[in-house]
Amino acid sequence: MKCAAILVALIGVGCDRSLDQRLAIVDRPRVLAITTEPAEVTPGASVTLTALLAGPGGPLAASPAWSLCTAPKPPTEDNSVADDCLADAVTELGTAALIEATIPDDACRTYGPDVAAPGYRPRDPDATGGYYQPIRAAAPAFDLAFGFARITCNLANASGDLAQAYKTLYVANTNPSLTGLSIDGVGVDATTKVTPDHDVTLTTSWPAASVEAFLYFDPDAMQLVTRHEAMRVSWFATGGELAVDASAVVEDDPTNTVSTTWHTPAHRGPAWIWLVLRDSRGGLVTATFAIAVE
Repeated sequence: MKCAAILVALIGVGCDRSLDQRLAIVDRPRVLAITTEPAEVTPGASVTLTALLAGPGGPLAASPAWSLCTAPKPPTEDNSVADDCLADAVTELGTAALIEATIPDDACRTYGPDVAAPGYRPRDPDATGGYYQPIRAAAPAFDLAFGFARITCNLANASGDLAQAYKTLYVANTNPSLTGLSIDGVGVDATTKVTPDHDVTLTTSWPAASVEAFLYFDPDAMQLVTRHEAMRVSWFATGGELAVDASAVVEDDPTNTVSTTWHTPAHRGPAWIWLVLRDSRGGLVTATFAIAVE
């Protein structure tokens, strides 16, 4: 079975950068995002998992079969998860729209920097210093999808003093929030209508508090530094055409608003728009909007 939908922690690379245009229009059942709450936990703690399921007709209510991956990704594989996680290297959690999962006690050894024995090389963190427990979601008629729960692990390759300071001062990530969606400057609500076959501007934003400062170990300078999260909005719609699939704001850019152009569907009827806001430490939030094309 091929993994056609890999949901990862994304780092902003510039505002309104054009990406693969095929991804934005939902023309088949898809898992658009997997949310973990809290966004980051220590091994042994629990997270609540939910999936944003969408199809050409709007939101879908299918309940995924959830699993935790148990196989680390070998360096020779270029997927986000090990190939074995596509098969049977998983711990099954059950089938539900919302489910609670306990992150394994050994997650920092399987997916983080803790080594099984002396002489082994620690795993590399992501660009923000983070490590992730992969989570699999499978539902009939949907491509297999993966989300990632960020796990708090100890520092590797740092002095004892730095490692202790990091452990004491580091604050776990929390999921961001969105402040809504506007079309041509007017907030979207239950009465929102758009003209068919017409260009409109979609705009969304997030509170300044959603862009969190975080402690980061700079391996080149061998010191702890404070950084701020990058943010990225993925746009999805059931019809028409979106100018970009995603809009991103790079680290330390104070911008908290992004926009794109939606060429509305040519045919009258209901349409749906979804937003997925991700921070660069793996946190995310989703929003769903019904739009009348008349």
